[in-house]
Amino acid sequence: MTKRKKILLFIFFLLLIAGVVVLWLMRGPKMMTADVTSSNGARYEMLMPNDMEPSHINDSAASLEYQNAKRELFIEVIDESKAKIISFGLDYDLETYMKICTRNIDKEGLYVNKPMTINGNKALQTEIKAANSKGKLMEYKLTCVETQKFFYQILTWTPEVSFSSNNTDMEKMVNSFKEVEK
Repeated sequence: MTKRKKILLFIFFLLLIAGVVVLWLMRGPKMMTADVTSSNGARYEMLMPNDMEPSHINDSAASLEYQNAKRELFIEVIDESKAKIISFGLDYDLETYMKICTRNIDKEGLYVNKPMTINGNKALQTEIKAANSKGKLMEYKLTCVETQKFFYQILTWTPEVSFSSNNTDMEKMVNSFKEVEK
């Protein structure tokens, strides 16, 4: 083998190794499954990046709250029983429920709800840009899911500057939502 062929072969192997390393670094965090049974009687599961940790950042009725403080990525899920809503003399459809949830985040904005299906359930999703309590501009992805017995609010958020880097994980979490039969 000539010296030129050896150099080309060496360069080829270096490029191959570099390609494998780049692919390994791009694979993103592995996912874990959160299996939740709420005090309202809802039971669901969803995938979340392994680097998420339980949190209690909001004084809400959330049955699931996780965060990655370093990546500034947050998620919470609130479940509400349709029977309980009806017991208060109310009768919501998904659009009405979505409107109420949107107003809890931003009282003044107008949002386009994207209809979608998540594991066979009707859902609506919108993105909201609003300042948090500290004045930092955040990008929220609100998804409301309707099942036979419950409405679910799945709220993911991150600072606006981190939205593009966290959006894929936000989508994976929301789209993995699945109500589990008891």
